[in-house]
Amino acid sequence: MELAIESVSVPQSRKVTLGYLFYTFLKIGAVSFGGYMALVSLVQKIMVDKDETLDNEVIIDSITVASLIPGPLAVNIVAYIGYHLKGKTGAFLSMLGVLLPACTLMLLLAWLYFSYAYKFEWANIMHYVVAVVSAIILSTGFNLYKKEIGKNYKKTLLCLLTIIAMTLTNSYVITIGFIFLGAIAGVIIEGNNLTLNSFKREGSFKFNLVYSSVIGLFVINEGLFISGIYKFFNSPLLKITMVFSGISLSLFGGGYVMIPIMQSLFVNDLHWLTRQEFIDAIAFSQATPGPILVSATFIGYKLAGIIGAVIATAAMFAPSAILMIIVSTLFKKTKDHSLVKDMIAGVKVVVIGLIIASGVRILYQQSFSLGIALVAVAALILSFKYKVSPVYLIIGSIAIGIITKLLI
Repeated sequence: MELAIESVSVPQSRKVTLGYLFYTFLKIGAVSFGGYMALVSLVQKIMVDKDETLDNEVIIDSITVASLIPGPLAVNIVAYIGYHLKGKTGAFLSMLGVLLPACTLMLLLAWLYFSYAYKFEWANIMHYVVAVVSAIILSTGFNLYKKEIGKNYKKTLLCLLTIIAMTLTNSYVITIGFIFLGAIAGVIIEGNNLTLNSFKREGSFKFNLVYSSVIGLFVINEGLFISGIYKFFNSPLLKITMVFSGISLSLFGGGYVMIPIMQSLFVNDLHWLTRQEFIDAIAFSQATPGPILVSATFIGYKLAGIIGAVIATAAMFAPSAILMIIVSTLFKKTKDHSLVKDMIAGVKVVVIGLIIASGVRILYQQSFSLGIALVAVAALILSFKYKVSPVYLIIGSIAIGIITKLLI
């Protein structure tokens, strides 16, 4: 049977323009501290609750698809949303907007670091941000729970089981296991007595030549990356492209999973960084908004200046985002089947549990203090009950950190 991907119809909203997508994700990217669930929460608060340009269902779908493919989860989710709203251009501008603040700051830090041995330490200033981020994530999870689960005790039990399991562990394998468990549970809970025969649909999926060629290039690049043949290439820019795109297509479970592998690769194998430089690159990426893998900007700058930084950043985030668009096209083609709808209904419950567990885990990993507790509770009330913008909450937490640092 011939396989192809047909172009999807992208919903056109009166409120959604390319400029809106870029500006909104630029704003989100400037304050998206705390990992991909924090970014998801910002998107939900701004685009769903405030602007009403997006549905909760799209966010949940984006998390589901992003969890099943390689690459940085946060940027893949943004690519999915941008593509859903305004096609490929929307995906590109959304990714550019969300990455621009963190990458610009990281580029500045890299320049200061390698030019003047400048050390960037602002742990005290950022002390309360984690508490606010966890509160925003919990608020998002609670709102989704009210809308999607309500008083359904079967779904409540599944959600609670997910929260407990994912609070106690951060295993990507277990996360994927729960997503599949949610799909099975959804079929059982919805109880539509469906069979595989009901999954049949008229027509067929078709892979066009462009998508087939792109996937072929990804496979070749991944083979060269895993085999290490790229080490024999003379061009440093080609090496940067192949290494970071190889990481992009090998990454499952978020940036933190990849840190030990990246350290072994960049420090011990390629000798691109010293051990201290790698540690500082990770520290800078955690101190800036955006995904931890903006460390690629830092590493690329050391290797080949501004051009190296741009190429390393593009190679880290673009391949998996392109794969996300291809997979999301297939996902959209199948999600309206009755069987898939039931499966997604169960996956939604698990995703909500993942969001709540993420907020809980971020909070209890922080060193406890009365100030942290008060800020977290206040932020949760302001976000959940009074719908205060998460942007203001995060800026407020930074202001508290600055005031505290000056007083102490």
